[in-house]
Amino acid sequence: MRSNNLLLGLMALSCLLVQACALEDSPELVDQKKVDQMNTKFLGEKKTDTNSYKGQPWATSSLNDSINKEYLPAVQFSSGPGQSSDYLARTDSFLKEAKNNGFYVLSVAQFLNKTSADENWAIVDVRPAQLYAAGHIPEAINIPLGNLMPQMGMIPAGQKVAVYCAIDTNAAFAVQTLKVYGGRDAFVLSGGIAAWQAAGMSVVT
Repeated sequence: MRSNNLLLGLMALSCLLVQACALEDSPELVDQKKVDQMNTKFLGEKKTDTNSYKGQPWATSSLNDSINKEYLPAVQFSSGPGQSSDYLARTDSFLKEAKNNGFYVLSVAQFLNKTSADENWAIVDVRPAQLYAAGHIPEAINIPLGNLMPQMGMIPAGQKVAVYCAIDTNAAFAVQTLKVYGGRDAFVLSGGIAAWQAAGMSVVT
């Protein structure tokens, strides 16, 4: 009888222990459950995330749209039918012919030699107006680089163009602009004012 009572007591105690374990997990189990819940939540949100740009073509991405609108305002030129393709063709021609044309660069000596045989040249100074006023090549037309697009009509039609600046790179940008958008036969006058004076040529103010 005693053994039966002892057995029943042990069974009751076991039931109590099982219930206690069910109500309170060990710290390790609690931590693991939290990790599992976070993984499930994160993976579930990742699958349904509609704001992800991964894998989207840049041209159709809404991120691209937001950047273009906020930081990259479109530069627009007035154009007529077929002009865009014409500019592409001119750019392509400019790039393909650059090496064969010495990258459209002339030394002062080469320029003087060419103009002695052909006077149909214009000289364009793309420096700021204050530098032009301080001293420039005789008969040079001052069109600061930032104004070249709207003011390139100041350059006499039909003339070849020699462009100089304080920096040859800026002159090269102007030459490309004149060739592609103006259809002009343009060249960099390498070295600008410093090279001109070094060749013994005078400047005017």
